[in-house]
Amino acid sequence: MRYKLVFSIFLSFFLILVFFLFKIQVIEHSQHKAFINSLMQKTILTKGNRGTILDRNGIKIAWSKKIPYIEYNNNIDIESLKPYLTDKQILDLISSGKAYLDNYQIYELEKLGLYIHYEEKRFYVPEAFHIVGYVNSQGIGSSGIEKTYDSLLQGKIGSELIFSSPSGKVKQRIIQTEPENGEDITLTLDLNLQKYIYNEMKKINNPGAVIVENVKNGEILALVSYPNLEENFYDIDKFTWQKIINDPLNPLLNRATMGLYSPGSAIKPLIAIAYLLSESTPATLNCTGRYEYKSSSGKTIAIFNDWLLSGHGETDLIKALRVSCNVYFYTIALELGIDKIKSVADIFKISDLTKIDIEEKSGIFPSREWKEKYFKTIWYPGDTILTGIGQGYILLTPLEILNFYTTIANNGKTPKPHLLKSEEVEYTNEVSLPDKIWSTIKEGLLEVTTYNDGTLKNRGTAYLSFKDAPYKIAGKTGTAEVSKSKKAHSWFAGFGPIEDPTYSVVVMFENGGSGSEMAAPFARKVFDYLLKGVESNE
Repeated sequence: MRYKLVFSIFLSFFLILVFFLFKIQVIEHSQHKAFINSLMQKTILTKGNRGTILDRNGIKIAWSKKIPYIEYNNNIDIESLKPYLTDKQILDLISSGKAYLDNYQIYELEKLGLYIHYEEKRFYVPEAFHIVGYVNSQGIGSSGIEKTYDSLLQGKIGSELIFSSPSGKVKQRIIQTEPENGEDITLTLDLNLQKYIYNEMKKINNPGAVIVENVKNGEILALVSYPNLEENFYDIDKFTWQKIINDPLNPLLNRATMGLYSPGSAIKPLIAIAYLLSESTPATLNCTGRYEYKSSSGKTIAIFNDWLLSGHGETDLIKALRVSCNVYFYTIALELGIDKIKSVADIFKISDLTKIDIEEKSGIFPSREWKEKYFKTIWYPGDTILTGIGQGYILLTPLEILNFYTTIANNGKTPKPHLLKSEEVEYTNEVSLPDKIWSTIKEGLLEVTTYNDGTLKNRGTAYLSFKDAPYKIAGKTGTAEVSKSKKAHSWFAGFGPIEDPTYSVVVMFENGGSGSEMAAPFARKVFDYLLKGVESNE
């Protein structure tokens, strides 16, 4: 009886099993076949290459390549791959789970049923790193042109249907949607000029910035910040990255648009314009090499020296620009007062963002209210005196200084500086001044590079740099003191040729010494490159 019971239970379970097998294999066969097939097929999203960034002459500045690779999984037999992969590739596959391939290896590995992945790698010309910027690990633009025009450059998504065997080997690939590459974009940049300037700065090996702009349309032809990130940004290991971010020279900083500096005497044309707006007949004074600030009772409170301690003698406004006479600008700045100076600075939007199409900082042109807000103290006459020579609280980017000189070159019109090539010219400001003021300022700036009577007190501060140039440049040197222990920042800003200005150039070297010493000779090299073969009509 007991055996019959056990047999009955066993028979019941067996019949139930037979029923379910019949149900699965016959009644629900099509349903389960679809499920099993779904386990052996999948859709993989693919993406088109990021667009290429070109210079104005069609030379590649940044571009992408698809690099093939395989990934390690449980279905891969390492031994079967050894005839096709190098020892290093095998090691990479085991240690990191990924091995990059050469193109000749793809066919043989696909025959083995392996799925070949493709990784987009971005390459760029290192001399243009601060302009181009970079993309993050997700391929999204994170700085520079890559960030500003990310929506144009991004590749479009496609899809691919993959059929695999039960063992995981790829049997068939069907493209459902073709991926599309991102748009190529053309910049205003002249890569040959960019490289020339960068390599010349590298010879000097002094941190700084140089920018070249077409004054007629705002096209940026070169924008160089030195030092630069010369390594391929996308192949930097952790050790190298730590070395870069801890480098005291800060190669990641774009000094041209993000560095804030005292402009020194490069700001003097602005003070001169403010003075000409308030005085129909500019004063002439005797520069003895020092300026004594006195109280209302006649007591000397402070003494401010000229850069030429022996003095410049009789000096009018044009000569003051030419020889960069500090005493003259101390005098007229105090006479004007900070409120008038600030109002003219605001007319020129000198410390505003220029609206260039990469990251930039806005500068500081101080006022009474600004000092009270940030320093909780009043504005003193000594602050005004220092403002007159571009010292004190003024901080501007090289691009803002360039923008100012471009405005002078155009008699008040400021084209928007830009890097993306466009046929349209957009103006961000227009300063309306009497023609006499523009001509007076340009006369003074021209004498900076052309005037020489054989004496130091009268000679233009950039005369030695431009004395034999076959063209005429209007410009201004600047020497911005930063501390007693370091050299001054060295500036030159100018435009030319004077008969019909085409280019504006700014040169700034951190702690490079006087503007005549480093920046002006370098500006001469840049103008020589730009204007080779140009003869002056004067």
